[in-house]
Parts: sequence; C-alpha cells; structure tokens
Amino acid sequence: MTDKRTRKPIGISPSDDYDRLLIEATAIAYRIAEQLANGEFPKGLDWGNVGDMAGTVKALRAVSDRMFAEGEYAPAETPVAN
Repeated sequence: MTDKRTRKPIGISPSDDYDRLLIEATAIAYRIAEQLANGEFPKGLDWGNVGDMAGTVKALRAVSDRMFAEGEYAPAETPVAN
C-alpha cells in the first residue's frame, strides 16, 4: 500500500510508519503555528473569515483533545465510593 500524498510505502513496520508520520505531523504543526503567529490579517475581513477561523479552531481543538486525552477523548471518571 502507498500513501498517495507522500508516495512513501506504508506498512513496513509500526515504528517506521509512526516515526514518518510524527515527522510529517510536526512539520504541519510548525507550519500552522507560523501562519497563526505571523500570517497576514485577512484583507476585507468579513463574517466568512470568522467562520473559517471558527472551523480552524474546531479542527485544532479536536486534534488537541485527542493528543492530550481531553474532551471526548478524556478518560471516563471512576465514581468515588463513600
């Protein structure tokens, strides 16, 4: 099986694949952080831009929740017996 975006074989070994994906995710995260910190403010800012940013925040929050076991990925709380 080949990943069509990177054209690199996948399924060689879990550690090789994880390492490759970790490097790719890190590069994407740095690119996003750079754009958020230093990108140009939209010209002709309108409500469409606000909706786009809301979608971006929602997508980033979903990734963050998964990575940090928060939100829907938070472990179920164990009831405390009294």
